[in-house]
Amino acid sequence: YVKKMLQSQRAREQLLPLAAQYASEKKRREVLDHGDQMALAARIASRHPEVGLAERSRYQVVLLDEYQDTSHAQLVLLRALFGGGHPVTAVGDPCQSIYGWRGASAGNLRRFSEDFPVLPKTPRPGVAGWPAPVKLLSTSFRNAGRVLDTAAVLQQQLRAEAPDVPRLQPAPDREGRGWVACALLDTIAAEAEWVAGRVKRLLMLPPGIAPDGQPWPDGSKALVQPSDIAILCRKRSQFPALRRALEARDIPVEVVGLGGLLTVPEVQDVVATLRVLNDAAGSDSLVRLLTGPRWRIGPRDLVALGRRARALARADQAEAETATQNTRNTQNTQAAQAEPAAPADDPDALAEALTDLTTDAGSLVEALDDLGDPAAYSHPGYNRFRFLAGELRTLRGQLGRPLPDLVGEIERTLGLDIELASRPGADPLTARADLDAFTDAADDFAGSREEPTLGAFLAYLAAAETEEFGLETGRVGETDSVKLATVHTSKGLQWAAVLVPGLSAGERSQVFPARPRLSTRWTDNPRLLPFSLRGDSADLPSLRDLDPASVDAFTQRCANRDLAEERRLMYVAATRAAFWLGCSGYWWGDGASLMGPSPFLDEVRRACQAGTGRIDEWAAPPDADAVNPALAEPAAENWPATPAGERYDAVREAAALVTAAMKDAPPEEVPPEEVPPAEAAPEDAELTPDDQALVAAWQRDAELLLTERERRRSDGGLRVTLPGHLSVSSLVMLARDPAELARQVRRPMPRPPAPYARRGTAFHQWLEERFGQQRLIDTDDLFGADELLGLGDGTGDGSGGGTADGPSPAARAEAEAEADLTALRDKFEASDWAGRWPREVEVPFETLIGDRLVRGRIDAVFDDAPDGLVDVVDWKTGQPPRSEPEQHAVAVQLAAYRLAWAALAGVPV
Repeated sequence: YVKKMLQSQRAREQLLPLAAQYASEKKRREVLDHGDQMALAARIASRHPEVGLAERSRYQVVLLDEYQDTSHAQLVLLRALFGGGHPVTAVGDPCQSIYGWRGASAGNLRRFSEDFPVLPKTPRPGVAGWPAPVKLLSTSFRNAGRVLDTAAVLQQQLRAEAPDVPRLQPAPDREGRGWVACALLDTIAAEAEWVAGRVKRLLMLPPGIAPDGQPWPDGSKALVQPSDIAILCRKRSQFPALRRALEARDIPVEVVGLGGLLTVPEVQDVVATLRVLNDAAGSDSLVRLLTGPRWRIGPRDLVALGRRARALARADQAEAETATQNTRNTQNTQAAQAEPAAPADDPDALAEALTDLTTDAGSLVEALDDLGDPAAYSHPGYNRFRFLAGELRTLRGQLGRPLPDLVGEIERTLGLDIELASRPGADPLTARADLDAFTDAADDFAGSREEPTLGAFLAYLAAAETEEFGLETGRVGETDSVKLATVHTSKGLQWAAVLVPGLSAGERSQVFPARPRLSTRWTDNPRLLPFSLRGDSADLPSLRDLDPASVDAFTQRCANRDLAEERRLMYVAATRAAFWLGCSGYWWGDGASLMGPSPFLDEVRRACQAGTGRIDEWAAPPDADAVNPALAEPAAENWPATPAGERYDAVREAAALVTAAMKDAPPEEVPPEEVPPAEAAPEDAELTPDDQALVAAWQRDAELLLTERERRRSDGGLRVTLPGHLSVSSLVMLARDPAELARQVRRPMPRPPAPYARRGTAFHQWLEERFGQQRLIDTDDLFGADELLGLGDGTGDGSGGGTADGPSPAARAEAEAEADLTALRDKFEASDWAGRWPREVEVPFETLIGDRLVRGRIDAVFDDAPDGLVDVVDWKTGQPPRSEPEQHAVAVQLAAYRLAWAALAGVPV
């Protein structure tokens, strides 16, 4: 053990120069990461008392929420700013401290009374203060009683370590309510079916009935909606099977979080295309596209493409050699090009194709761009290769566009927008929720980077794919769909019903509780600082000596700490459920090792036996010599991929009928008088609900197809699909000039600098300072195509619609704008607004208007009017609009602000 620890120490010493170089490079580039921000802020606050004095004078009362998730650096910062008797209250729950992996210390909450003592109003000799009082908040107003009873069983060991933490009690209207179900299934596939089946049953409850089978507490007659349900997983690898099971039952589902989005098929297609565009070595991503249901390239054509890639690679190598060698290698290359494709009856085509995919034998991307002899491929395969190569060449011409626009262009090129919108039985907005979330992720990345290159974005996605922690978790969408998320993502959220699958663990593998991928002992992991050197060392296991007993005790304490972290995570998952909680596990996963119920599932089972719910199913342990059924009969897939199922067959039959009708009938429409009389159609009431849903799906699909045909036939203006998220500026442009907005959506262009707009920006900044609001946005953030497309903050053009009377040099305009600023200030101070004080300034919002999410930022909100009404204000520095259409366009901005504030404040419009 000593040798192992010394090896870890030597590795740590080797990392120190790299860490120093990394810190030096960050300083040279003037960039910070989150850890730097925390350390720097704590250092400034602790070394410069005047900073704390300024903050205390600004905030008379301080409330620290989720205090159990603070780190030691944050403790030093907060104590330096607001210690010494300032009114401070901390709220938190040590049983929900789930961010220990990034430095959070639940001990901060337990020590709050000593860290922020109460001081006497007048200093007294020998009196340093006394511990702050503690109030216990033990009533949960959002969880039903039986759900809290189950959570208390999971919480029992945590409360033993923190006896002051109360057991949560339900509110009076939820006493005795709630329901818990648990199950242990044979296989992971059976578990996915159980989860989807329980979701389907919840959605079939009668109107007015909550998931626990009783009426909603508020007397609502609403149905249980998909958005009332969440499936919370410990690992993202659980998502695909659960998603497939839900979609097989026509249940809309949305994946939350960037890492989870990368498991969604349509998102994977977009990412694969991005990688092919960015790197000629992205053969694996190209193969995903080639073998998918769109192009359906078979093994023999893939073998031919691999041969062409090897030939091109040998040709490139030959060019770097001497003239003699170049001649000889060229002959070899020509011979290789003449290799015939594998014969149709070659049984080794599949094996050769797989070999090509697992060896570095040239770039398939380059081979696709230079296919060589068409005779080497099948006729359909060669045509599909050519069409895909043409698409990729077109997309490469778009690489200079902003990332969100490039993602949108790929989506349209691949036909994903039409494919998702035409899914039978699915709401189009819900069907594309995952794709919209990925576009938002690209937008966020582009907005937060100095140089948001495609390569940097793909590296970011690779990190999101491999790391369970460390990246932003993503926003939960507002579509009516079941949310599929990790437990970490669910912190602070609530659903009427929650399912927690994967509560399985065995000797070799486990899901929930999860085993750390890297050792959490600093003696084994050189990436960790020795615990004794950390500021929160009092909360961490200590290594007292190197004798076997001390080492074993330290190892056990670290294991207990890991399990406690997982238990807190399970407690968070259970308390996300308001009325219904479902927990499940399985014996057989994807591997060969046997699993079984984890300690958490056993505890939920005991709670159900005690009266909180029901054990739906509990499979007996497999025999000692049993083999995983999934491995005994490996899953089979068709290659090339062929869509299967009743829906696809029905679509093909419908297409055949349409084709036959087009051959037999003239293209002109049949005159009404020639239409034969039809039999009376049955009333909708005679159709079953499933039949009615099918007819509705047919009608919507037909309307989509007809709309698409009309769009292609139309010779009118440019038609585009509006993004799912819009800025207020986009709404104004939609009212002012829809054609211009369409052109900007289709091909965004930056707007030229506007000196008069800078005057408006300067005026906005002056108002923010006047009202005591720090500057939230920079000049450059106010302008550009991003804002027009709904990708910015929606603040408008900054000038309030003001335009110059005529063209003039930029320098002259700048000087005029500077001179006008003084006049603008004087006019404001002479107006009625100068005597009023806003309730809020610079209010960001996101609200639903129609079927689009609209983002913006309200300049100011006043609620001091004598009539009791609220004024929402956008400051304008230009000339008032004169024409009626322009007045209407500008009014759209205030109309959106009015709706947004009504939604934010919960007041009538």
